[in-house]
Amino acid sequence: MFIDEAEIYIEGGRGGDGCVSFHREKYRPRGGPDGGDGAAGGDVALVASTGRSTLVELHKARRYKAGSGTHGGSNNRTGAKGDDLEIIVPVGTMVKDDAGRPLADLVAPGQRFVGAHGGAGGRGNASLVGEAGALPRFAEKGEPSQARTLCLELKVVADVAIVGFPNAGKSTLIRRISRARPKVADYPFTTTEPHLGVVVGEEIDYVVTDVPGLVPGAHQGKGMGTDFLRHVERAAVILYLVDMSPYSGREPVFDLVTLEDELNLFNPELIARARLVAANKMDLNPTDEVVETLCLECERRDLEFFTISAATGDGLGFLLRALEDTVKRARKEVFAPGETITYTPVPGDDRMEVVRRDDRFVVKGSRVERMVRMTDWNNDDARAHLALRLRVTGVERMLEEAGVLEGDEVEIAGRVFGYIPEEGEGSKRRNDE
Repeated sequence: MFIDEAEIYIEGGRGGDGCVSFHREKYRPRGGPDGGDGAAGGDVALVASTGRSTLVELHKARRYKAGSGTHGGSNNRTGAKGDDLEIIVPVGTMVKDDAGRPLADLVAPGQRFVGAHGGAGGRGNASLVGEAGALPRFAEKGEPSQARTLCLELKVVADVAIVGFPNAGKSTLIRRISRARPKVADYPFTTTEPHLGVVVGEEIDYVVTDVPGLVPGAHQGKGMGTDFLRHVERAAVILYLVDMSPYSGREPVFDLVTLEDELNLFNPELIARARLVAANKMDLNPTDEVVETLCLECERRDLEFFTISAATGDGLGFLLRALEDTVKRARKEVFAPGETITYTPVPGDDRMEVVRRDDRFVVKGSRVERMVRMTDWNNDDARAHLALRLRVTGVERMLEEAGVLEGDEVEIAGRVFGYIPEEGEGSKRRNDE
């Protein structure tokens, strides 16, 4: 079963908590803090592989979670990192967020995209010595992991895309020229999924795919429409296969013009690709006038024109040599089937901002939000240490510039608390009022 779309929910592993511990030994009654750090949680990554050709597995199992980091222990024992989770996807998988924004385009085998990072491990009290005094009586909590919904779209990666109307002979042609063995029958819409085949050329081997039959209005979703048109986008070379049978009920020129128009309306960049035309079913003896009319239209559009019979093999030698030469030129021009980079936020972006929301001041920023999430809110010392860190980080100054007053509600990372300024300017402003 060919599935080229899937929606999955992924979640990294939570970070382990830091440990609060003090060394106890018979002759060292005051050995000091020795609580170890918690470990980071595992990441969830998508990895492209040629071993997969469909998203059917991800269509069935839709939730994935990496392992959590373990907690720190006494005697400075550090926790164990959570296990990473790798999700294998076919080469050619486009990854988007739930709003449709592209995150990664996995077009090379082994290409990896981390979709959800594990949370950082919390520091134990031994690591907080100095920052929080000589005898910290608290530790950091493990950071919650990232979680998100991903939308996956598979676009088949091939050198040549064979495009034609239903029953034009695409499956027959790909069986004849490659190692692929698609189902072949003489009725419309036999091809219900793209097939990949490898053509062994004189100098290079290249991959071809037969794209399911198109109909007028395919770019708007008619027929099989955009569900399969996207599989053309990866190809460096497009081969239009035109049905020359006198019994098809259509004009070959109409087919060619319609195919060009549909691709152009779906993605104008496709018309800039190398394109060839193969007039198929010449063994059924189309009239010379029909063949000549199609040939003239190809000349007008600057398209190479070949007459073939996929059923008998006539004319395929010339077509295959032309396809091989065209693929070689496209590879020299470094045609890329997709971006090999991933679209990720700039790391280390710690910018902070204060947003006024009704009567509440909301502080945003990855660094300050992480501080709040990793604070043990059941420990007075931990809360006092957080207040000091927020002051040093500049959060209090930004709040005052935004107009905060004592007692106003402040929200950071989902935590809401009343604002209590440090003795000085903040309290003076309130008293003056």
